[in-house]
Amino acid sequence: MIPIAVCDDERVHGLRTREVILSHGGVQDPEVQLFETPDALLDAIRLRDYSPRVAVLDIRMEGTDGIQLAEQINDLLPQCAVIFLTAFLEYATDVYETRHVYFILKSELEQRIGSALEKAFNGKRMPLRLYLSSGSAVKSILLRDILYLERILHKTRVRMRNGTEMVTASPAELLKDTPEGTFIRCHQSYWVNYEHIAAMEKNEFVLSDGTQIPISRTFRGSARAAFFSDMRTR
Repeated sequence: MIPIAVCDDERVHGLRTREVILSHGGVQDPEVQLFETPDALLDAIRLRDYSPRVAVLDIRMEGTDGIQLAEQINDLLPQCAVIFLTAFLEYATDVYETRHVYFILKSELEQRIGSALEKAFNGKRMPLRLYLSSGSAVKSILLRDILYLERILHKTRVRMRNGTEMVTASPAELLKDTPEGTFIRCHQSYWVNYEHIAAMEKNEFVLSDGTQIPISRTFRGSARAAFFSDMRTR
């Protein structure tokens, strides 16, 4: 099943969008879930590990609008393609400050949804997970659950919020397809997840669980630049 989220605070419009995607979207085996508030969708992502491949968002909603919602989804799920949907053409210029793949007027939904979903699925996607091979098993780990990677000889220790995995792949191999800036290398042996950095001291990163990761002299400049560069763009 391919998860697709629809968020529209007018249920009748949300149900119509869901039906059009199922009938005209050209997606094989879609699973379309309707959310009637931005908070409901964000809670599903944060609390239930819901990971839609595409989010179809109404722009004008009570409280958090679709553009603000898209910004949060882009941060939480970089691999999720956002499609904006609205009845109001005046929003067309507002959406370009936010990463998305398509803008559809509700009056043109049936004619445009196929092209929008084709672009969403054909565009380059950033991975949400790491796939760790250990013996004959392969485990799928959410990026946001990883605190840091530690290279130990020819293996990598993956330290997560709820445990540790040891794998034979190098950190570079594990991270080759992850979004730039997700992990910061701060030492010959350590890569830290930016999302879990609570503080940067002169010689160490302090992570969200209190772990202290050393910053070596060799990587101090690049680690500091990466840390403050991400602060400016997030």
